[in-house]
Amino acid sequence: MTLLERIADLKRRAAEQQGRQAGLDEVQKLQPLLADARVLSRGLGIEVAQLHLLRGQGLPLPAEPAGAGAREALTTLDRLRQRFAEQRTADRLTHRQDWTRLKERTETARFRAATALDQAWRDFVANSYSGDKPADLERSLAPTDVNKDRLNRYRTAYQDLNGLAARRPTRREDFDRVHELARQLKELHQGFDFGVPEAVKQFLQAIANGGADLDLLTDEVRRWLQQQGSTGRYQIVAKRSAP
Repeated sequence: MTLLERIADLKRRAAEQQGRQAGLDEVQKLQPLLADARVLSRGLGIEVAQLHLLRGQGLPLPAEPAGAGAREALTTLDRLRQRFAEQRTADRLTHRQDWTRLKERTETARFRAATALDQAWRDFVANSYSGDKPADLERSLAPTDVNKDRLNRYRTAYQDLNGLAARRPTRREDFDRVHELARQLKELHQGFDFGVPEAVKQFLQAIANGGADLDLLTDEVRRWLQQQGSTGRYQIVAKRSAP
């Protein structure tokens, strides 16, 4: 190999090395942008999946849950795609702060969509059953055995239903669970005994609070206890005098 040939070969190798190094430098610049894109895509993907799930179950939703933020993000994205197609470098993406704008507008769109979908789900759960709260029922019902048993089951179902409102649905079965709990609550509510005489209600409430005075054990109360077969469940106990 002549001296000229050797020099030409060295020049070619140097150019190739510079090209490889430039490629590595560009990869390093693009890497954090790729990480940003993955985060944005994952966040939007969750909301899109939720949107399809809720709409598929017939929940009323805004035409554009993400609002104007989604359109602004798409406009910025189209501008970046066109610029990157012309020259595939990181600088083409970050030029004029467009990449920062894309992240901000995409996150705004995701947040608005999440807020709208959360509200739609909470409204769905709330509208599935609008009956009495357990605490209100406890104040209005006489503490009979039937009522107490039903109230315990009612309270459990009511808490389970409210618990569903606090977390997003992930599958159709979550909607079925809401319908089932609402059905249970309606059935339990229909079984409460609201027809207990007032004298009986006062007597049983006093018993539940620690003891009833003898004047609450009226003839009406005794007859009711006999009809229920409950006379043997109660006994007269003298109050202890204060020390």
